Amino acid sequence: VAGLFLVGFIIFVITRPHHPRPVSYPVSPPEALAVGSVAPAFTLPRLGGGPAISHSGARGTPTIVNFFASWCRNCQAELSAFAQVSNRTDGKLAIIGVDSNDTDTALAESLLAGAGATYPVGIDGTAKVATDYLLAALPVTYFLDAQGRVVHVAFGAQSVSALNHWADALTAKGAHS
Repeated sequence: VAGLFLVGFIIFVITRPHHPRPVSYPVSPPEALAVGSVAPAFTLPRLGGGPAISHSGARGTPTIVNFFASWCRNCQAELSAFAQVSNRTDGKLAIIGVDSNDTDTALAESLLAGAGATYPVGIDGTAKVATDYLLAALPVTYFLDAQGRVVHVAFGAQSVSALNHWADALTAKGAHS
């Protein structure tokens, strides 16, 4: 009986399909502004002082809006990537940082300086702008065309290659918009 069971088991293992079945988890993607929708306009005080930061001031130029905070480790990891892309695309693409729900603006300034980031950063201390952009976590990056419409939304820390991909896509679209 044991031998028949063993033979049956071997035949079962050999003849069964070897393709893994797809698994579906009951997790929905994070909420975000819809692709094609116009991103909400905002005006924020500039981190470090100076003239206010306004999203509408970037109209006519493709724009990347990066929401971050100094206390967010994933946010810290991506700041140098944004600095590199900002330097590479100077003039063809606007990058705006939004320091959201952060109580330590001095630390944010220090992190940005350490990353070599010179693009404008606004202070969203009460997370009003983050709420308007439907953020539930950080970091989140919105990629906007020259008319301020959402082209793509990225959740989590961004790499230089991912940012370069979207920067190139935005500037190519911006040339034809």
